[in-house]
Amino acid sequence: MKKKENYPLIIFSLATFAFFVLFTHLIIKTDDGHFLGILNEESFSLTEWLYQRYNTVSGRTVSEFLMMSFLKINPIFWKAFATGSFVFIAWFLQKICSAFSGTLTPIQKNIFCCSVPFLVFIGALNSGAFWFAGSFTFLFPFTAFLLTVAPLTFEYFGIKYNKIAFNIIAVSASLLACSQEQTAALTIVFLTVLLIVNSFKKTLRFYHAPPMFFGFASAVWLFTSPGMTGRQTLESGSFPRFTEMNVFEKLLCGFSNYFGYSLFMSLIVTGVFAVLVFFMVSTLYDDKKVKTFSKLFLIFFVAVVVVLNIIYIAINHTVPDKGFEKAFKNGSFDLTDIFTLVLCFTLLLMLAAMLVLLIVKDKKLGLAVSILFAASVASAVVVGFSSSIYASGQRVFYFTDMLMLFACAILISSGKGKHTVNVYNTAVIIALVMFIINCFNFALLEIPIMG
Repeated sequence: MKKKENYPLIIFSLATFAFFVLFTHLIIKTDDGHFLGILNEESFSLTEWLYQRYNTVSGRTVSEFLMMSFLKINPIFWKAFATGSFVFIAWFLQKICSAFSGTLTPIQKNIFCCSVPFLVFIGALNSGAFWFAGSFTFLFPFTAFLLTVAPLTFEYFGIKYNKIAFNIIAVSASLLACSQEQTAALTIVFLTVLLIVNSFKKTLRFYHAPPMFFGFASAVWLFTSPGMTGRQTLESGSFPRFTEMNVFEKLLCGFSNYFGYSLFMSLIVTGVFAVLVFFMVSTLYDDKKVKTFSKLFLIFFVAVVVVLNIIYIAINHTVPDKGFEKAFKNGSFDLTDIFTLVLCFTLLLMLAAMLVLLIVKDKKLGLAVSILFAASVASAVVVGFSSSIYASGQRVFYFTDMLMLFACAILISSGKGKHTVNVYNTAVIIALVMFIINCFNFALLEIPIMG
C-alpha cells in the first residue's frame, strides 16, 4: 500500500521534468537575455558584478549568485533543479497533510498535493516558476523557505523526519530563503512562531536555532543593502506619488493590490479556498445561526468576485486591478473604487469570522489554515510598501497563491463527505487542464503568458 501511495509523486516528477525539458527555455527578450549578455562580456567578474548589484540594485546576493552560476552551464541543470523544487513542494505538502484525516484516501490526498503547483494562476506561475530569471526570485526562495521551516513544522505536527539531514539543510536554505524580500519576511515570522509553539510543546532543541540566526543575518544583509534604496528611488519614477503616501495609504494600496489579484483574477485558488472553508464550517456546526452565516458568506463571496467584477468592468471599461492602480497613481478615487474596496474588506472580515469559527471547533486545523491564509494575504499586502508594486507584475503573488493552496490541501485532507470529493475532483481536473494549456502556451508563443 505504501508503494501505491508514492505513485502520484513519481508520475508528477516525470511529468514536471518532461514539461521543463520539452517546453521551458531561456527567454532571450527578457532578463534572461540581459543577464546572459552581461555574463558573456570579456571583462565579466561574478564577484565584482555581485558587489555592484549589492550597491546599486539589490541585496539578493545569494539568489543572484545562483542565477549567474546556473546561467553559465547547460540549461538542463536548471530544469532538473526546478523539477526538484516542484517535487519537494509536493512531498512537503504530503507530509503535512498526513497529519490530518478525512474522507479522502492517502492516494487522493497525494494527488491533490501534486496538483497544487499547477493550480497557481497562470500569470504568476509562469513568471515565478517556469521563467529562468523569475525562478531564482520566486520558486527557489519559496522552496528554501519550506526547507528552512521543515524541521520545526515536522516537530509541531509530530511527523517523523531525518533530524540530522533536515536541520543541516535548513541552515543553508535559510540563506536563500532570506535573500528575497517576501520570503525573508515569511521565513522570519514562521520561524519565530514555530520556535514559540515548539517551546511550549517541549519539542524545541538547540539545533533548531541556527536557521533563525543565519536567516536573520541574510535578511539584514538584504534589507540594509544600498542597492535596495537605490532601486526604490529608480523605480519610483513609474509611481511618483508613492513618496507622498503615508503608511495607511501604502497599506491600503497593498490591500487593493491583493484584492485586485486574488478576488478578481486568481479565482480558482480563492474559489477553492472559500468553498472548502464554507463546507468545513457547515459540517462542524449544527447551530442554525452559524449555518445561515456560512451560506451568507458564500453568497456574498460569489456576489463580490463575479457580479461586482462584471459591474466594475462594465462601468470603468477596465478590470479592478488596473482601476485600483490608476486610482492610487493619480490619488483620485471614484465611487466605484471606494464601493469595491468597502465590499472587498467586508468579504475579508467575513472570511476571518469563518476562520475563527473553524478555530473554535478544531484548533489544530483552524490555526494551521488561518496562519497560512494570513501569511498569503500579508505576502501580497507588504508589496504595497514598495514603489515597484505596479512594475513587478503578477509574479509577486506566487507566494500568495501557494500559501493559500497549502491551506486548501489541509482543508481537503480534513474534509468529510461527498462535497470534499467533488471539490477534489474539480481541482485535480483544473490542474490537469492548466498543465495541458501551458504545454501549448510555451510551445506556440515566443514569450508565453507571463503576467
